[in-house]
Amino acid sequence: MNKKLYISILTLLISLINSQELKSQIIDDDQAHSSVKWRQIDTENFRLIFPSTFENAAKKLARQLPKTQEESRKNLKTSPPKITLVLQGNHLLQNGFVQLAPRKSEMFPIPSSTADNQEWLPNLALHELRHVAQFDKLTGKLKAPFFEQLAFALYGLNLPAWYFEGDAVQVETIYSNGGRGRLPSWEMPIRANILSGKSYDFNKYVLGSFRDNVPSYYTIGFFMSSYLTNHHGIDSHEKILADMRGKLLRPFNFRRAVKQVSNEKPTEIFDNTIAELTTKWEQESPVAPDTPNITTKGSRYPSDYLLPQMNDNQELYILKSSPTAVNEIKRLDSVGNEISIVKTGRQITPYFHLRNDELVWDEYRKHARFGKQTYNIINVYNIETGRTKTLTKASRYYSPAFHPVRDEIVVVEVNPENISKLIVLDSKTGSIRDSIAIPDGIHIQQPKYNDSGEKIIAIAVAEQGTNLMEFNLMTKAYDFLLQWGNQQLERPFYYHDEIIFKGHNDGIDNIYLFNRVAGQHKLTNAAYGGFNPSIAPNGLLLYNDYQHNGYKLAQKEITPATIGQLAPIRLPYVSPTLENIQRDSLSNEPVSPITVKKYNPNAHLINFHSLSISGSNFESFDNYIPGIFWLSNDILNTTQVKLGYEFDPDISKSHYSAEVSYKRYFPTFTARYVNRGMVGNAVSGNNPSNIVMFDYRDHHATFEMSIPLSVYRRNIVYSYGVNFGTSYTKRYNTSLALQNFNNVIAFPLNYQVYMNRNSMRSTMDLAPRWGQNISLTYRHLPFEPDAAGEVLALRTNFYFPGLWTNHSLQLRFAVQQNNGIYRGSYDIPMVSGWGHFNSPFVNNTAMANYRLPLFYPDWSIGSIAYVKRLQGLLFSDFQNIDEDLAPKSFGVGVSADFNVFRYVLPDINVAAKLTYINDNTAGNKIVPTFGISYSY
Repeated sequence: MNKKLYISILTLLISLINSQELKSQIIDDDQAHSSVKWRQIDTENFRLIFPSTFENAAKKLARQLPKTQEESRKNLKTSPPKITLVLQGNHLLQNGFVQLAPRKSEMFPIPSSTADNQEWLPNLALHELRHVAQFDKLTGKLKAPFFEQLAFALYGLNLPAWYFEGDAVQVETIYSNGGRGRLPSWEMPIRANILSGKSYDFNKYVLGSFRDNVPSYYTIGFFMSSYLTNHHGIDSHEKILADMRGKLLRPFNFRRAVKQVSNEKPTEIFDNTIAELTTKWEQESPVAPDTPNITTKGSRYPSDYLLPQMNDNQELYILKSSPTAVNEIKRLDSVGNEISIVKTGRQITPYFHLRNDELVWDEYRKHARFGKQTYNIINVYNIETGRTKTLTKASRYYSPAFHPVRDEIVVVEVNPENISKLIVLDSKTGSIRDSIAIPDGIHIQQPKYNDSGEKIIAIAVAEQGTNLMEFNLMTKAYDFLLQWGNQQLERPFYYHDEIIFKGHNDGIDNIYLFNRVAGQHKLTNAAYGGFNPSIAPNGLLLYNDYQHNGYKLAQKEITPATIGQLAPIRLPYVSPTLENIQRDSLSNEPVSPITVKKYNPNAHLINFHSLSISGSNFESFDNYIPGIFWLSNDILNTTQVKLGYEFDPDISKSHYSAEVSYKRYFPTFTARYVNRGMVGNAVSGNNPSNIVMFDYRDHHATFEMSIPLSVYRRNIVYSYGVNFGTSYTKRYNTSLALQNFNNVIAFPLNYQVYMNRNSMRSTMDLAPRWGQNISLTYRHLPFEPDAAGEVLALRTNFYFPGLWTNHSLQLRFAVQQNNGIYRGSYDIPMVSGWGHFNSPFVNNTAMANYRLPLFYPDWSIGSIAYVKRLQGLLFSDFQNIDEDLAPKSFGVGVSADFNVFRYVLPDINVAAKLTYINDNTAGNKIVPTFGISYSY
């Protein structure tokens, strides 16, 4: 009997080349630069890992950590086991996180120009270590090497994000002299909403909104946590977690525990919190507050007109921020019309400075390969010529400000040792003209020259709090102008010999004037907050006046100080809890000697932590096969090992696999071996309809190398790279004797080159406004003369602005040439409805679609779902356009973006699409399809 086998080798190769779409993940996956030399401080309760350049700062933190650890956990009555803390000293974003699987905390310790009321790193450590205590209290019995991912999942399912982040903010406030809970600017968005009559429900404050100004769930979480401790004591958090701990599979576990402890449901706590805040803030409202009085363009959505500044021609410039567009510096005319000047790109803190016809700002950038090697560079824009010049590269500069006369710019540098300096740059070349050393332990922010350029005023942040610090550039002497405190000072500048700045002496952010003889007095009386002062050429004070719909513009005369009744100081909402907390002093406890040793990442590559039912971190459940995987990840995110078993119920076969990924260096490498049970079909004899099925197993090994690169350049993201893959397949245990059956497929080679250029998306953008994406793929079998073939595929994708704001037009064209064993296999996207009609071989496809937002309803369906956005879709697909220009299919779609059960993540999108197939062979002309996707 003559049997022939038709098996597509493409199914063996498809995993070797992956599409280069950026996806956010539950677990951070970026790496530090491969050149970093790592050090460690290893103690009984923690291991601190850090770059060698960060050693002195790490030692200081190590001395503080015993007290910080105790404060973070004592009211939860838990003692977490030893934790690894990674200080990413070359990553400039101010952030941090704690994770399980593997168990660690990463902190990005470099202070920036973002104003605060205390030192950044100690407060960050206090916040993150509170999460460590929460993990241990709730799921601490589930540990490595098998159960950390399970513990992470149960933690996230049981404890809502608003609660665990609100609790952590409360702890950072209680056990420090600062903390976000004491900042008027942090509570300001909710206060403005309440006092402006904007009544939003619990879901909206927790899950956010595209259309309205609501702060993150951290804020409402802090207030609700404070309500709990104000009314039920600081031990209420411990009681809630203790009640939940043994009942992690109990339905509505958190709600029941909160009800047990407080006799209130979370929704009732929200209502009562809002009621108390309303009463408190109405009583504290300023009398006859100032209002915005500079005309701006009306908008349906919140918009910020930040940092108002005028040049000598009295032209007003602002940094516009809104959910409908990316940040852009604009000029406003006298009736509020906006003239676009230049887009600023990503910034750690929104900022620019104006001098006549020049603008300067700092911009956040990253290393093309290593996501935790980041920079802050300086751009200068000439308004007359329309040209932007990037003055510095791979720098760590913040808050640039022009010299009043000379071609100089002063910036703050925070070097890899975490030491601040004032640097004077040449504004034409970027070269360093001068540097001013700062006393040890002080971080400098937001410098400005005086009118003569001989002095600089800046904000000083140190262990003792915040202050205004003046530098004499002639003598290099410095002086502190205020008493040290915990004010969130911002944007100081000279007004003759006096200083204007933002402060909050009475508990509301306002603009103040400091006189060296008379002291401070308040210049503004904002209802919610005054920010970003500057002086116009006519002598008026320009500033931002915050309202419920954003930072608006105001101006007023500067009045001399008057003697009057001082406004009462507003106390933070958490004050009743603060009054009842006994802060222990651990400063007299002996500190163990600090020993720094080398940390060798290669000695810690293997770190098994979890069993999982997904080999892909639950990124997708498409074609999911039940299985179990044992996972290992090293602490620095360079190496992953997966050992797995899967059982495919569709064919009743088992798969055994082992995979290693290594990402420490410029290329990334992945090697995978799988022993698979397979099913094939073959033609028996010469009758094509006589099909027989057979079983076999194979050894299938793959190897991939990738160089994934991406950079930011102002408002454009460039991603580009190269992928290479090959495999080796050996088949055995075939259930039938077959002819023309390849037992070995040796080293098919696959290559991909891709280049993408896309504009950054605003909050409401459904796609990039402009985008050009090109990918070239080539596959062949140079070592298989009996199974020859090749495929060359080009895929392109272009984005254009739609007819209205946030609409998007996408055009896609793809073409391929294939032959031999690849004939009939496709590396290009197919038209919608393909498979529902008889299709010839496809050489090219094209697609046009138009996406648009329909509504931003903010619908709450009880606690089940919260719908934030509805989208519409119009599309048309073309196939073999060199033969027929008529669309092969077209249709409409609608989708909804929503969250379920008040979980902040994942963001879910459910879509429905109706496709009309323009082909006479289609059995059904109209084909409905449904889909669900999610992102983190």
